[in-house]
Amino acid sequence: MADFVDRWAAFWAAPDPARVGDLAATDIELRYPGLPEPLRGVEAWRARVASIVQRFPDVRLTVTAHATADDLCFVSWRGTATAAGNPITWEGIDRMRLRDGLVVDSLVAFDTAGLRPAV
Repeated sequence: MADFVDRWAAFWAAPDPARVGDLAATDIELRYPGLPEPLRGVEAWRARVASIVQRFPDVRLTVTAHATADDLCFVSWRGTATAAGNPITWEGIDRMRLRDGLVVDSLVAFDTAGLRPAV
């Protein structure tokens, strides 16, 4: 699992939608704040990452802590980006169920207060 956390950290240090498949199984299901339904499938997650990177080209997530239990991996992170010329920060956590080193189920939660200047 430590290998997965390293791969997750490397992905979010320079997020590239083309590399989503390095982390996610093709049948991933992802629950994301503000979405009424889960995202289903790696292409849906790729599109979500692309929209985030398009809106915040300098977005980065940095691991602040992580823990594992059986096939679950928890990653606590700090996000940074620029919005309207101003730096913003926010914190969150991903709870991911892994299969063969890839995410098959993910629940993302984050504090939206840091993102309010971007709205």
